[in-house]
Amino acid sequence: MAKITRAELARRRRIALYKKVIIYGFLIMTIVPILTSVFLLYRVNQLEKELEYALSEDGGDYLTLQSSREALLSGQDADNGELADSTRTVLSSASVEKSSEEKLTGKDSREETAKDEQSKDEKQAKAVKRVYLTFDDGPSIYTGQILDVLAANDVKATFFVIGRDEKYYDYYRRIVDEGHTIGMHSYSHVYQDFYKSVDSFGDELTKLSDLINEVTGVRPNIFRFPGGSSNNVAPLPIENYIAYLNEHNINYYDWNSLSGDAVTSGLAPEQLVDNIMNDVEKNDDSIVLMHDLQTTHTTVESLQLLIDTLKSEGYEILPIDADTPLIQHVSCNSVEE
Repeated sequence: MAKITRAELARRRRIALYKKVIIYGFLIMTIVPILTSVFLLYRVNQLEKELEYALSEDGGDYLTLQSSREALLSGQDADNGELADSTRTVLSSASVEKSSEEKLTGKDSREETAKDEQSKDEKQAKAVKRVYLTFDDGPSIYTGQILDVLAANDVKATFFVIGRDEKYYDYYRRIVDEGHTIGMHSYSHVYQDFYKSVDSFGDELTKLSDLINEVTGVRPNIFRFPGGSSNNVAPLPIENYIAYLNEHNINYYDWNSLSGDAVTSGLAPEQLVDNIMNDVEKNDDSIVLMHDLQTTHTTVESLQLLIDTLKSEGYEILPIDADTPLIQHVSCNSVEE
């Protein structure tokens, strides 16, 4: 066996060193960008939360938004027990963008022709479709802007409000005085307090009902569960709370159309409207869920476009009243009297 010379040994050591440098260099160039991207995504998420908190009043609206987001993500769709289509869509901005691109590029000339040749009977059938715009969690600093847009378009909506202090009383009054429907959405919107027991549930509704009646002269008889009747955050079976509502003749309304304004931050107004219309097109009667919060101004920005779109396609926009279908994720009839 040939003896290895010092020069050969040194050469082999250099080669081994070069291999290590290449391997470690490759690992560093691969891992560092990944770790950097993860860190940047984390920081962006943290900054979004800080911005939402800064825009809210003493953090109250931020906590309300967070609890709504968690409940919506854990809730179920009314029809199939799964997360609503629009909720799944807005979980990823990429999904929304892809959907928008498909809408723009996926229609061929035959589809356009079919749309143009839609019969008069079909158009008339579509014209009787009803849409109920609803706003949860208000009043907020933007309630006045929402009411201004509704008034400019002669549209009535429904507001499921929470308890606020005196500086918001004028908004309660405007909602009622301008012909909108006012409903209850819990006094505190603190899930662990509101849903703690049937007694706490009833106490908050009574407190909120008394406040609204004192300020507006109207005692509300409709309600929306924070997170919907399909939420998974209430510690007790939802039927326990439904039994209370049935006993007190309070109707509750969920939704079958979701804008996604409380699910994903920063969605453009056009995306919010697309999410709503994707759901509305499937229903004869649509109750649309939106939010009236300091942290969701894009809802205000999307409202005019939404109204224009609904009107141009022949939908009738109404406030919730005694004739509105009881769209409920968990039916009130599920509770035996």
